[in-house]
Amino acid sequence: MVKLMDISLKIKKAETTGNLIIGIKSVMSAVRQGNLTDVVIASNCPKVMIDEVVHTAKLSEVPVTFFEGDSNNLGEICRKPFTIAVLGISEKKA
Repeated sequence: MVKLMDISLKIKKAETTGNLIIGIKSVMSAVRQGNLTDVVIASNCPKVMIDEVVHTAKLSEVPVTFFEGDSNNLGEICRKPFTIAVLGISEKKA
């Protein structure tokens, strides 16, 4: 299992380099296009969204990480004033 500190550092690095994609619609689109290296899902993300993201990521062979914190914590790590249920880390600037 990925440690919380490792995923937090990875998210912060992606945020500072502009390689962070926020939101289910944007993440799903990027997964389908093959532009993501990782998908991160908050612990309190609705099950319907989790199932959709995991299924699409599996088809595209993109790893999914389940973040131990909730969507508020994920928003704080990304330095955003809102909650984030799903985010993607891109290999190149989006």
